[in-house]
Formats: sequence, C-alpha cells, structure tokens
Amino acid sequence: MNEKVLLTGISGFIAKHVAIELLNSGYEVIGTVRDINSIEITKKTLEENNASTEKLSFVKLDLLKDDGWDKTAKGCKYIIHVASPFPLKVSNDRESLTPAAKDGTLRVLNAGINANVEHIVKTSSIVCMYRKPNRTNPYTFGENDWTDLEWDKTTDYFVSKTRAERAAWELMESKGIKNKLTCINPGFVLGDFLNEKSCTSMEYIKQLLQGKYPAAPKFSVMISHVKDIAKAHVLSLKNKKAEGRRLIVGSETRSILELSKIMAENIPSHSKKLPKKELPNFMVKLISYVDSSAKNLVPDLGLKMETDKKYAEEILQMKFIEPEVSVVDAAKSVIRLNLA
Repeated sequence: MNEKVLLTGISGFIAKHVAIELLNSGYEVIGTVRDINSIEITKKTLEENNASTEKLSFVKLDLLKDDGWDKTAKGCKYIIHVASPFPLKVSNDRESLTPAAKDGTLRVLNAGINANVEHIVKTSSIVCMYRKPNRTNPYTFGENDWTDLEWDKTTDYFVSKTRAERAAWELMESKGIKNKLTCINPGFVLGDFLNEKSCTSMEYIKQLLQGKYPAAPKFSVMISHVKDIAKAHVLSLKNKKAEGRRLIVGSETRSILELSKIMAENIPSHSKKLPKKELPNFMVKLISYVDSSAKNLVPDLGLKMETDKKYAEEILQMKFIEPEVSVVDAAKSVIRLNLA
C-alpha cells in the first residue's frame, strides 16, 4: 500500500515535528530541503527524537524554481506543504516574501494535482484571518475571515501568508477539487525546538530569556503547541471532515507579559531577566522605527483577539495543549540548547 508523503521544508521547526509524527505513524516521507547541508543534521535530530528514519529520504528542491517538483510528487499519495518564509525583521516591501510563499505554494499544489495525490495539507496561519482596519476590541475572528491586503498596516509576512492561502484555495476551486485541500491555521507556535536551527518563534523566546525586553509590548496572540500542529497535519490527511476546511489549531490567547510570567514561575534561573511590566503603546511604535521586528506587533497593540477553535478539536478528535505547557516547553528547549 502506497503511503508516501511529500513534506516540504523538512528542516524547519514545524516540519521536523510533522516528520516525526508521519514516520512514527508508518508513512514513507520524502522531505524537501533548499540546502543539502541541512540533511544530516535534520536526520540526526529526528533520530534523537525517537523517529524511525528507515522510510525517510530527502530531495533538494527550490520553491522559486519549477525544476523537480513534478518528478518528486509522482508516486506520492499525499503532500504536506509546510515551507514558507517567516523572517524576524519586517521589510518595507510588503510583497518581498510573496514569491516564495505564493508561487512556491502554487508549484507544490500543481505538482500534487499533476501527480493526482489524494490530499494536500498546507500550513497556513491565523495571520491570514485577523488583520483588518476598524476592528472591535475584543475582536472575534473565525474560519471565514480574511486579512485585508489593501490595509497599509498589513506587513510583509501577513501579506505573503494571506496571498499564498488565497491562491491555494482559488487553484483548487478552479480545478473542482477544493475538498482535496486542508489548511492548518495556527497562532504563535511554541513547544520544543528540536535543534539549534533558528526560527522566529525561537528568537522571540530567546530574546525574552536573555533580557532583551525590559518591558513587554501590550500584544496578545493565540498560542499553539507545535505537537498539536504536527498531529493536526497528519490527522487531516485521511479525515473526511477536514476536507476543504481551514482549521484553527491552538489553545488560549496570552499576552507577552503573561508568557513572561509563566516562564519566570517555571524557570526561576531566568526570572530576573524576564519583563515584569508592559510598555506603553507609543513606545513600541517608536521602537518599530528602529527595530523593524516590532512592526508586526503595532497594528494589534492592546487588542484582545478571540476565536472559537472547538470545531477544529471536534473535527480532529483531539484536545489542544494549554499555552502554559507550550511556552515552558519552548523556554526549556532554548535553555537545553544553550541558547539563553
């Protein structure tokens, strides 16, 4: 029986966890990498985290080039498309990340369509859903909401993720196969960083633990555990109820200050370095002119965002992990890896 899965961006934070879930569920996995030098460290990391790598292989492919996608997808039963850029810094060019995110998504999906795969699961994000002008506070968003790409406060990462997911649905609908796609939409993804490879989630936790934030921005976001995200991807491959759906996968909303307090309580060795108070919004706006990473926070400062993710728990038949566990797992792994 063919249970082969093409997994894009396998060396990434979420994708490594997806690979573990796939391999331990008996799937054969072809993982794509941009750099062949990442293959050995990725394989070693997976083995160190109890993944059986007998059914694992790698292929070098580039989301910005057509070469090799059709050939690699041929013979696969499923595709899980995780790879997408998420830099810490914000570019003044709002479309700077769109080619890799949107064009890359279309390359992967077209390869899947040409190979007649049974199902495709794409990693998306709640950033595709909640950014728009004139929001109420608290603001409630859901599966049918979309980020406003015309709003000038929608930054490059939000633009790229939204364009990529919209393009994915438009392509599948144009082919009459919308049910062959599921999008997983997490919030701020935390949990165990399996190796030293940097990612934006890790950088935020690392900087908090290193004392780079004397005070925390008044920013709140839904917290998602990476193990839930990985499990959701794999469960969606064969779940009829997940077909054609956008699944919001995550737990409760927490502010950066609340996350800091959770870390301080559970990791007393670093408590002195963690912020104990919140920054006024105008200070964050001033900082954003010097440190572009703050630009992603500015439009949502002081906003309490709420969403109902119970439908996703019901579809996937799982209970999502609490944010306290997610942030403690993230912080402890950063310390274990000697990064803070």
